[in-house]
Amino acid sequence: MNKKLIGIFTTFADMQPSYSLCSVVLDQLHMLVKYNYKPVLFVLPNFKDEGLVPKGVEVRKVVPQLILEPYKELSYPDHWKEDVQKVKDMCEKNLQDIDILICHDIFFIDTYLPYNIGLREAKIKCNFLAWTHSAPSTRPELTDNPHANRFHPIPRGKLVYLNHDKALKLAEMYGCWLKDVRTVHNSRDPRTFWGLSNFTIQLIDKYSILDADIISTYPLSTPRMLGAGKRLEVVIKLHSKLKELGYKTRLIVPNAHANAQRDQTAIANTQVFAQEQGLESGDLIFTSQEDEKYLQGVPGHIVSELFRLSNIFIFPTTSENSSLVLAEAMCSGNLLVLNSKVGTLREHAGEKALYFDFDYRDKKEENENYYLDLAKIIASEFEQDRALQAKKRVFQKQNYDYVFTKLIEPLFYEYE
Repeated sequence: MNKKLIGIFTTFADMQPSYSLCSVVLDQLHMLVKYNYKPVLFVLPNFKDEGLVPKGVEVRKVVPQLILEPYKELSYPDHWKEDVQKVKDMCEKNLQDIDILICHDIFFIDTYLPYNIGLREAKIKCNFLAWTHSAPSTRPELTDNPHANRFHPIPRGKLVYLNHDKALKLAEMYGCWLKDVRTVHNSRDPRTFWGLSNFTIQLIDKYSILDADIISTYPLSTPRMLGAGKRLEVVIKLHSKLKELGYKTRLIVPNAHANAQRDQTAIANTQVFAQEQGLESGDLIFTSQEDEKYLQGVPGHIVSELFRLSNIFIFPTTSENSSLVLAEAMCSGNLLVLNSKVGTLREHAGEKALYFDFDYRDKKEENENYYLDLAKIIASEFEQDRALQAKKRVFQKQNYDYVFTKLIEPLFYEYE
């Protein structure tokens, strides 16, 4: 598939974080670059925030800076044709190589009228995707008023609305059919919203973490991760049972003190054990294996990022005084699954947790059934927690990989 040249047309002079449209455009630029497009961002000549634009984006400071207040509502100045001509000339000079032009509110907002008409009249070959970010209005009857262009179908293009609820009203506003409207939800991705570190972003991308249903983070010291220490094998067991129940899971282990050969051997053996339990490659992630500089552990801000990504904290530890990782999981809003045999855990978490006896049963069959029952209880609590379900939903359906590959990119190729 030949990649089309995608342009995004704005009237930005900067990337003000308080202006929500800036975050929408930045996310779209991140999407395009990630999926090997070479997007072009059109901005005003005085644009000053190139440093915030993702690498791989061409910035063209060519959009005419017009005085827009006289176009408010249905009014327009005497010199409106001159403004339109400036836009038209710019488009014919600078948009000839663009295949698809994304326009955010340009065809919708009253004060953008000269840009609207200039794009309509310019002799350019690109197709338009006209994003609309506000509620549609009633279609007026206009005669000899240039604002009529705000209520006519988009030439060579589609209207894009943010939800299905008012898509028909938008079609009625423009005097077109519902088939001419596409729905694309806004993305809100933790990679950009939280400003995550490159390391955490690499983990998300490599292991498709945002696609998972259940995400757990379990920071620990490698020499103490098994047996009488932190009992990582119990967490693996529960993850395998949750997977048996149909959940996609990721278990992230920010492990420290992993530089000795015996520690590397223990990690390899644990990966084999996880696979024997039914976890696939990528379901269990040791941070020490991702970058040699983290053999001794990842920085605290990365642990914080991983906890915020997580939704369930399983803690079968055998001994704690005043656990920092428990407090971190609580700060991050995780569902807590704690060892009932360690009294200090209840002292800190109170009754806002699930408490289980994680002792193994004598017979293998009883052990398997026991952990399956625990997994069912965890799953039941997880499904009833509306906040965690909402978090899972936004991770899975509004991350920019999903929004781009399922909703935006297919629009580029409707014009084949």
